[in-house]
Amino acid sequence: MKYLAEFMGSLVFLLGGYAYMCNISLKKTLVSALNYIELVVAWSLAVGFGLAVAAIMGGPAFLNPGVVLGSIIWGGLPIGEAVLYLLMEFLAAGAAVAICMIFFWDSFKASGDAPKRGIFSAYPVEKNVPLNFIQEVIATFVFLFLVFMGIAGVGSLTASNQALVVGLVGFGAVAFLALTLNSTGFSMNAMRSVFSSIWFTILPIPNKGKEKVDWSYQLIVNLVGSSIGAVLAVIVTSCIKAAL
Repeated sequence: MKYLAEFMGSLVFLLGGYAYMCNISLKKTLVSALNYIELVVAWSLAVGFGLAVAAIMGGPAFLNPGVVLGSIIWGGLPIGEAVLYLLMEFLAAGAAVAICMIFFWDSFKASGDAPKRGIFSAYPVEKNVPLNFIQEVIATFVFLFLVFMGIAGVGSLTASNQALVVGLVGFGAVAFLALTLNSTGFSMNAMRSVFSSIWFTILPIPNKGKEKVDWSYQLIVNLVGSSIGAVLAVIVTSCIKAAL
């Protein structure tokens, strides 16, 4: 059940965010334009509900490859279990991209050569890989620090109350970070960008054309950068909790 919880939580998280991105990026939708507050609320709800679903189903609610890596390095998570959690996250990313492709099929077809890769992965407003890398490390660390410290002590609560607290903390952390760190399209999660970019490349998304994933950016910033930030967050919050 804990692996299914990881899959379902990741799916809810990604599906909510990607559906909103489809609405603002594609033609023949009822939204059709970016509203910053809507964007913040949409992604905050997606992360909050994803964490809540994973928690109430009894999973650890990693929902982030970097957190899985940090749990291996610092938390003693067995490699075999870690691989299964990563597999669930990867499959959830594929399911989220495929569901959005089906639901927005006509919108994809009507959108011609409009950029589509950004629906499923984060890219900066101004590409500056060294700076973007540092920003990604900091953003991921701050986000996960807020989440981990915010949910400290929930183990004593009932399952439903745990899910409520975890969901609210996830919502608040995303909203806080989105409102203060908006110079790039912060991913803070390799599942949200790198895993989904793989599926974007594989799946027959209409009018994808020759649009290519920027793999150098994805791997350096969204994979390595977010993973370093996540590992640091796991280590720092673990040390703080141990000292309290």
